[in-house]
Order: sequence, then C-alpha cells, then structure tokens
Amino acid sequence: MNHTIQLRSYFIIFGIPLFLIVAIVALSQTTYFIENARDLSWAITFDLIFTVPIIYYFLIRKKNISKFSVVTFFLAGLIIANLVLPKDHYQTLAIIESFVLPVVELMVLSLLVLKARKVVFEYRKKKDESVDFFSAVSAACKEIFPGKLSTLVATEVAMFYYLFFDWKKRRLKDNEFTVYKENGLISILFGIVLVLVIETIGLHMLLVGWNAIVAWVLTVISIYTILQLLSLIKSLSKRPVIVDRDNGKLILRYGFFAEAIISIDSLKSIEITSKDLPDNKSVIPFSPLEHIESHNCVLHLKEESSFQGLYGITKKYSSLALSIDDKNRFKNLLNKAILSKEIIQK
Repeated sequence: MNHTIQLRSYFIIFGIPLFLIVAIVALSQTTYFIENARDLSWAITFDLIFTVPIIYYFLIRKKNISKFSVVTFFLAGLIIANLVLPKDHYQTLAIIESFVLPVVELMVLSLLVLKARKVVFEYRKKKDESVDFFSAVSAACKEIFPGKLSTLVATEVAMFYYLFFDWKKRRLKDNEFTVYKENGLISILFGIVLVLVIETIGLHMLLVGWNAIVAWVLTVISIYTILQLLSLIKSLSKRPVIVDRDNGKLILRYGFFAEAIISIDSLKSIEITSKDLPDNKSVIPFSPLEHIESHNCVLHLKEESSFQGLYGITKKYSSLALSIDDKNRFKNLLNKAILSKEIIQK
C-alpha cells in the first residue's frame, strides 16, 4: 500500500512538470505560435526556464527530495528553449543566458563545494579517511543532478579543482599507497601531453586554411584533453590506494579517472606478478591506459564485481591488474586484513 502511494506521489511530482514541458513544446510547433511568435516567444522562454522549475519546487518542498534538483529543470528548460524557439526571437533567452545563467552556475558550484566540504568533515568525525574531495563532490552532485549527468558534472568540477586549487601536499599514512612511482606513470603521462601539444599545433596549422571552424573545434578538444591529463597527474598524489581495515574495505584509486571499492571479505588472493595479461580478458587492467602502463599486482575476487572509470563508465571484473608502489608491503597488509576478517567471522 505504502509503495503504491509513493509511486503515485512521484508520478505527480515528476509528471506535472514533464506534462507542462510537453505542452509548451507542442504549442511551439503550432500554426498559432508561428503566427504570433514575437508575442509568445518570451512567454514560452519564461515558462520553460522559470515557471516549470518553480512548480516543481512547490511539489517537492515537503518531500525527501533534494531542493537542488530544481537546477536540473532550469537547465533542461534552457536547452529546450534553444531547440524550439525561432532564432529570430532569442532576445529574452539571450538575456537569461548572459545574466541569469552565470549566477546560477556560480551558485551551484559554490553549493557543490560547500556540500563536498561538509561531507568530508562528517566522515572525518567518524574517523573514516577514505572520503576525499572527489568522493564528496560526487555525492553532492547526485543530490542535484540525475543519473550520468551527476557523474559528468562531478568529473568536470574535480578536474578544475585538482588542476587549479589543490596545492596542499598529502602525507601518506601507513595504510595508504601510491600507484605512479615505480612504473614511470608520470613520465608516460607527460609524454602523452607533449605529443598532444605538438599534434595540436601541427593539426591546427594544417586545418585552419581549409576550415577554421573545424580547426578550432579540434584544437579546443585537444586543449581540454591536455588539461584533463595534467589534472590527472596532480590528482594521482592526492588520491592514494587505501587499505581500510577498520571499515573492512580496499579502496583503489587512479586519480579521479577510476575508483574501485572492494570489500575485504570478497578478496580471494593477491598475486605479485608482472606477466602479460591473458587474451581472454579474465584479468582486467585497472589503469585507463590499460596495456600502455605496466602492472605488478593482480587481485582475485571470489565473485564478479565492477569499478567506475572516467565519467561513470563501469567495467566488470573478477581479477584486477594494477600497479602498486611498495607492492610487498601492500600484499602483507592486505593479507593481514583478510586474515583478521576471517578470524572475526569464525
């Protein structure tokens, strides 16, 4: 009974705003709108960007739904308005995009950072050091944005945070391990960055005479990729691998590009090996660079699991290959954690 009531409640909460959006879009396609486009364009713009989010807010204000999710309807309204309105009647939309949107973006970014700091502080009070800025901002984004969009926004915020703001050096604890020293990962990444810089300059000069728009689009994409890699390089030292014996979990991190949280109970064995991975993909590389980067350790699980890569892309695995600095100490510490869990269970 309660489940049925809850479904009806969610149907009303999301159904009414969606119905209004569909009705507004349908109106924009009618002959009546085309004949009165000048007078109706501003009304449709206002309804999509302000009226619908306000109605949604009043529907959720007493519900256990994040009020920040109103931003999702605001952004959706902006996108839909750009798609359905005639280009000759963008005046109201242009004003909103020029003056209102930057304010909303700044507010959302500020709220995300404040929420992330609050999450980190709460976990620190519980003596759980596994949650860092990226984990916290990901949790904050899930309260504001739906599905994959939350992961996308969290990744973008993290990229600029690690690239421009996080300059504090992190001191490793006894249960923390780096993943970039013994395998020369930093040199590999800087090498890729150097190649991208050279290729970007060369490709831009080659294409700009043929098509300036294509040349600049590809250049912007390349520059963005370079910034991502530079941010990854910085984040590698900020997000170590953690053997969390108190909470019974192993946290694998590859900067903000990949993360796997593994229950120590689910670990079958830890193998120190640098052998080539089998072609049947029974062992999956944890590194986004895959076979470009070497590994020195393979974790075998009792059953299949998955880890999250860049932009929330998930990969399934039963055995995971990774590179760990001080691999022998890592294996010993992990074996002790597994043994202590087995003793407790008995």
